[in-house]
Amino acid sequence: MPQETAVYTHGHHESVLRSHTWRTAANSAGYLLDSLKPHMRILDIGCGPGTITADLAALVPDGQVTGLEYAPGVLAQARATAAGRGLDNVSFAVGDVHALDYPDDTFCVVHAHQVLQHVGDPVQALREMRRVTKPGGLVAVRDADYSAMTWYPEVAGMADWQRLYLRVARANGGEPDAGRRLHAWA
Repeated sequence: MPQETAVYTHGHHESVLRSHTWRTAANSAGYLLDSLKPHMRILDIGCGPGTITADLAALVPDGQVTGLEYAPGVLAQARATAAGRGLDNVSFAVGDVHALDYPDDTFCVVHAHQVLQHVGDPVQALREMRRVTKPGGLVAVRDADYSAMTWYPEVAGMADWQRLYLRVARANGGEPDAGRRLHAWA
C-alpha cells in the first residue's frame, strides 16, 4: 500500500526557502499563463514561500487564489509575500494534496510545481486535484526528473550525489523522477 505522506526531503530550512523565493509564475508556470483569465479561481498546491502564488493572484485580479501547503510553518512567509505586494485576492491554508478539503468542481485551475516528487501517492494526489477542478478547467503540474539532470563540466562527486539523492528521496516515500511519470500517472 503506498505511503500517502512522504517526508519532504529538502526540508524547510531557511536556505531552501530562500532558493524557492526565486520561483515566479513566469519561470515556473510559464506554460500555464496564456490560459489564465482575470476571473479565475486557482488552487496552488505546495505553495511554499508564496512567490508563484502571489504572481498567479496578480494575474487574476478579479479572481481568487488559494495557496496550499502541507507544512504550516512556511505560510507566514507566503502571507508576507502576498501582503508585501498588496494582493487581497489570495489566501493560504494548510492541507494535504491526497485529501483536499474543498468541494468537487471548486477551482478553474489547480496548479502544482515540484510537488508530486515529494508525495507518497501521486496518483491519488492527481485524482484529488481533478476532483476539485471545474469541468473544462485545468490541472497544471510540473515536476523534476533527477535522473535526467546533467551538468558540465563534470564535477567530481556530483554523480555520487545524484545516486545518493535518488536513494534518500525514495526512502523518504517520494519519487525524484516524477517528471517522466506524469503522463502515466495522469
